[in-house]
Amino acid sequence: MMKKPRVLISILNWNKADETLICLSSLKTEKPIESAEVQVVVIDNGSEPADFAILESGIKGSDVTLVHMPENLGFTGGHNFAIQKAFDDGYDFIWLLNNDAMVLPGTLEKLLETMRSELRCGAASPVIRHSHDEASIEGCVNLHDWKLRTTVWMRSIPECKAKQIAAPESVWLIGTAILFRTAALQDTGMLDDRMFAYYDDNDIGARLSAAGWHSRCVFDASVTHAAKEEGGLRPLYYHYLMQRNQMLFWHKNTPLGYRRFLWLKLIDTALHNANRLHARGLYAQGDAALLGAWDFIVGKFGAPKLGRSVPFPMRLACKVSALRNRKILKNSSISASRTS
Repeated sequence: MMKKPRVLISILNWNKADETLICLSSLKTEKPIESAEVQVVVIDNGSEPADFAILESGIKGSDVTLVHMPENLGFTGGHNFAIQKAFDDGYDFIWLLNNDAMVLPGTLEKLLETMRSELRCGAASPVIRHSHDEASIEGCVNLHDWKLRTTVWMRSIPECKAKQIAAPESVWLIGTAILFRTAALQDTGMLDDRMFAYYDDNDIGARLSAAGWHSRCVFDASVTHAAKEEGGLRPLYYHYLMQRNQMLFWHKNTPLGYRRFLWLKLIDTALHNANRLHARGLYAQGDAALLGAWDFIVGKFGAPKLGRSVPFPMRLACKVSALRNRKILKNSSISASRTS
């Protein structure tokens, strides 16, 4: 009789116990799975005592393992703890699942079917659908445009299917609900802990491809995901981490043929991004992005470091960039005001 594969499901909580418990409730449709042995671990990332108490009470009496971290290790640090556990305890797969996601029935089974049929598939994801409109796709198959240093997002199932067939080595998956083969992560290494959060899914997707593994979207499997605020309304740490980590991602993964003047291009784009936020009146958000760019330049990574002034060289460079691109920024500001 063939040995059942072992799956570890990792869910992070940071002051969102109610969301996490709802996510866990949705997993009840996935267990038991006859074809696999499944264990769930919830890692609390240094939540406030009141939130942790709610989480602990909600999990009590279940077979879910709860681990409390004394501080917030971020998306990468929290999940890397679970990935290391998967390595140490001999799990075949690890499913990194956002705590604001809802699993639809049969999802994990369908992901495992793809993994079993394609031995070089290192990562598989369901279609990520909006919680308020399940017909609307938030994430599926994505590509990287190395020449333009942009992410190619696709929002229709037919387009995603075509791209996955045409360029399987280029596909990467949004990090909401990725099932990884542990052998693939042992080959590539865990999530890049310098990132803390954001762009870690871009990065692991690119590294899997470079190591000869491929990623797959499983189109008949789905999870729903809670909608997020628009970019300008998100917390300052979001703008800091997105700017710093996108620079780290492109610098780290861009193929040799596209690296000419890469440093200058990354800095120029960062300055323009900050100026666009400033032009929309989002001064604190623009400054957070500048701090992220500065920390990339000087090699400071990990948890976001806010509450400080933008260094003078970065502030000066930003003003020079604004003067060079004043017409573009003016049009961007006018366009933003018309749509707000």
